[in-house]
Amino acid sequence: MPLVSVETDESELHVEWVINAPVVRAWEALTTPSHIGEWLGTVVSGSISSGSSFAIDHGDGYLCESTVEKFEVLSALTYSWKFPDETGTDVAWSMTPHGDSTSLTLTHSGLTDLVSSYRDGWPVHLTFLEGSALGTPLPWSMFWQIHSTIVCLNAPD
Repeated sequence: MPLVSVETDESELHVEWVINAPVVRAWEALTTPSHIGEWLGTVVSGSISSGSSFAIDHGDGYLCESTVEKFEVLSALTYSWKFPDETGTDVAWSMTPHGDSTSLTLTHSGLTDLVSSYRDGWPVHLTFLEGSALGTPLPWSMFWQIHSTIVCLNAPD
């Protein structure tokens, strides 16, 4: 897992990750519905493009509604993030190519009391995102096992 850093404050999560794939592959994994289904959930409506709205089913009909706020091909993507039982937040991605690798930065803001939950969840999704970008998607059956490992690593001493 090429996790570089995870930083949090009272309302924001910042994760830096390196994917050993070219930026075009990382971008495709981040924005193409079939790839999104390999690391985040099933895109059930809309598309990820400039000014568009989309909905992702994270399982059992648990939908996250989003609207794209920034769309800069191969470099930046920002969208709103709203589950029915959470306050709306924003997810921002930036990518920087480094030869055949991609530096990926995720910033999830407006989280307030959900910071620790997302701190444990996003590294799991990024592990699955990396698998998608590398052309070797992970089986969803591994999700909760990896999540449990991340929770243990983040637990206070």
